[in-house]
Amino acid sequence: MPDRAVALLGREEAVTEIIGAGSGPNGLTDLDDPAGLIAADVGGHLRAAALAGAQARAVAAAVDEGALDPLDGIAPRAVVVVCGAGPAAAAAGFVEALTAGRFDVPLVRSTELPPWVGALDVVVVCGFDAGDLVLARAIAVASRRGATVVVAVPLEGPVAEAAAGRTVDLSPRLRVPERFGFIGVAAALLAVLGRIAGIDRSAAPGEGFLFALADTLDDEALRGAPDRDVESNPAKRLAARMAGRRIALTADTAAGLAVAEHAASQALTLGGQVVAAVGLADVELAVPELAAAPRGGALSGSDALFHDPFLDGPAAQTPLRVLVVTIEERAPMVQARLRALPDVEPLPVDEGARRAPDTAGPRADAQELLALAVRFDLASVYRRLTGEA
Repeated sequence: MPDRAVALLGREEAVTEIIGAGSGPNGLTDLDDPAGLIAADVGGHLRAAALAGAQARAVAAAVDEGALDPLDGIAPRAVVVVCGAGPAAAAAGFVEALTAGRFDVPLVRSTELPPWVGALDVVVVCGFDAGDLVLARAIAVASRRGATVVVAVPLEGPVAEAAAGRTVDLSPRLRVPERFGFIGVAAALLAVLGRIAGIDRSAAPGEGFLFALADTLDDEALRGAPDRDVESNPAKRLAARMAGRRIALTADTAAGLAVAEHAASQALTLGGQVVAAVGLADVELAVPELAAAPRGGALSGSDALFHDPFLDGPAAQTPLRVLVVTIEERAPMVQARLRALPDVEPLPVDEGARRAPDTAGPRADAQELLALAVRFDLASVYRRLTGEA
């Protein structure tokens, strides 16, 4: 890694020092027991989740060093994003939704290279598996057809062989477990689209949107560190809100829904909790049924065995909590739309969170929504460590 990138990534030491290296015996612990949380995190999940800002800063450092200079002056017919499943696809969906109607060039997302791609197009191949033959084939074929190819996959194995010096290298400089790679892929795609749109070309080194995004994500990770108690820790508060409830995640925008779907995946794979992610319109349609559903807690195993719905009436269910992924200025409107539900909570970035000045439009939305993605990552890890799922 170039010295400049190493120096920039050094800013993450404060985050990872607070989060800890993830060593110690397994065990269940309390949310307000920092030592116990760090000791239980034998997989290093807290540290990996806290590196979201470092991932964005690594992409920004690569751009500062000229990684995307070959895109200057290009007016492509289309930008084609080729990615596999998992966090890479989720991040591509987030960026696609965020930029819809705001980007002058058609943006196409696909699991394989479309047959019509040619010399007039920009192809971005993103993922985590350097041995993925589908991604390697997409790189090789797109390059052979004369397309400008940006590779945001580790340059190893078949992918490195397919790239062979003919592509724009935006491969990850900071490697994290795939399940925590959502932010890195989103940052890479935002960098490519911003460069094609001519944004930030004149920004001084160390400045620009991606550096501001990295600062926002660092702030979210620091506020979600295990040494902060539940009252002052947004991630721990979120983990506590998800305990003892059925959870439905929704959002008032397509980009927010992409974050909600990522959060639902993290809740299942990290926290072991089944969470539904549905559009706000679907939740509104279900309001009459949800509002009328019996409440009071699920029946125990023995009670459920002897429950007679004809004599006892409908069985009570575990209470449902609807969490809405939105931004601060829209939160009151969303809450008003769902006021008939007994337990609805918008999740904008908290007051006091760090925001970049003079950021508006989709970039402001990106900062808030990606900060919420980091919060959900940390909350899912806390659910895993406390065994409350």
